[in-house]
Amino acid sequence: MITLARLVAAAQRDLVPFWPIPLPRVELSGVHVSELEDPTVFLYGGELLLTVGLQLSGLDSATRADACTNYVRRLVDGGVAALGLGLGSGHAMVPDELRAACTEAGLPLLTVPRESPFLAVSRAYWELVRQGGEAELTALLGLQVALTRAAAQDDAEPEIVRELSRALGTWVAYLPEGDGSPSTAATSGELPAGLLADLVRESANLRTARQGATGNIQLASGTAALYPVSSGPAASGYLALGRSGQLAAAERHLFLTASTLLAARAAGQRHAAAERRRAEGMLAALVLEGHDDAARLLAKQMESDPLPETAFLVALPRVEGLAAQLHQYGLVLERQDALFVLQSASGTRPLLPAGVRGAWGGPMPLRRLHEIAAQVAEVAASAPADQLVRVGHGLDLPTDEWVDKLSAHPGNLLETVRAYLAHRGQWEAAGRELGVHRNSIRYRIGQASELLGADLDDPDVAAQLWLALRGRTQSSGMS
Repeated sequence: MITLARLVAAAQRDLVPFWPIPLPRVELSGVHVSELEDPTVFLYGGELLLTVGLQLSGLDSATRADACTNYVRRLVDGGVAALGLGLGSGHAMVPDELRAACTEAGLPLLTVPRESPFLAVSRAYWELVRQGGEAELTALLGLQVALTRAAAQDDAEPEIVRELSRALGTWVAYLPEGDGSPSTAATSGELPAGLLADLVRESANLRTARQGATGNIQLASGTAALYPVSSGPAASGYLALGRSGQLAAAERHLFLTASTLLAARAAGQRHAAAERRRAEGMLAALVLEGHDDAARLLAKQMESDPLPETAFLVALPRVEGLAAQLHQYGLVLERQDALFVLQSASGTRPLLPAGVRGAWGGPMPLRRLHEIAAQVAEVAASAPADQLVRVGHGLDLPTDEWVDKLSAHPGNLLETVRAYLAHRGQWEAAGRELGVHRNSIRYRIGQASELLGADLDDPDVAAQLWLALRGRTQSSGMS
């Protein structure tokens, strides 16, 4: 910042304060020379105006007083920061009327000695600008290096936001494009209470309004400016700053650097996610072609999670944007006629977004899923709206393992499951055999279903588990 006092010190004897002394802390935007009665039409505001006072020469005392008052008033209204009078050409000394007008209006008054050209004052100002530019550039480069180093961290987004907040001297929040949850935002600085939730909502509104929209918003929780962060046509989110209005030139450079780094990170993450989805599709394709051994080997080479032993197979008609929602539920394979989801059989039925329609089969061993793929896809194509239709099929279930799990459980689950299956799912009859209340049977069957990840009311599951239980009982009796 170039102040009037700094310019006086830099110009030395070429610019001398006349009133007041010492000078107030006045920031200058430039140095301008004019002999017009109203030079403000050519000024932006904040300048030191240099004049020899020709517009005030040749006047009597009374007329000069009015002229000085009107002249100084125009300068103050036009935003002039200070007035410098060149002595010699028009006035040998500062007129009393001009001094009085400046004093009354609060306009700092300086003089340029007879032997000093106005050019010397201008040169001193621009030398300060040059020095300040070099210092600003050095600081800017240092801040940009800090931002770049932050981007190299594993958890880059919070680090970038922290460095930008420190550089701009205000709070900063990065709102990545995604589920719109405040928990995904990266923030630095003290945000007013409730502002983060407001910012998430406003950024979503801006995305809906039009891509790349920017907004200065005044909310009950505070003031903020929202800027889009994007690389190409894909929006990566929004950066929110704790103030509105235009950024200074250096601040814009820093913001653009941070925005570019965040956009590059988001683009890299989108690319990695797309590659991961393609790889998962390859695994699912191998399984559905009957090459589960190859799929397991490929998953190991890719350092992916091991494929499950038992899984559900889901088929859904292709709907715009549906595939992106399904990847959190299992391995997704996109085919022309349907979307397939391979999901570990951790419950009694597959977990999927509410309201989807299609068909599913399982649980069954991974090596057998290819046998039902065509049937599940066919049923999915004609499934009613908002419904998932169960497809029956011959199962090859790990019933021996299930019997071992039931035997090892301390809650009499083995006897309860045997009685429940023997009485074909009748709570009362199973309870009478075991001498317990029907609600106890209901509770234990729920435990068993959760333990095995299977629906004991499924006829295929019930049949094979009953045979396994009978086989184990007969083996025990023969021994």
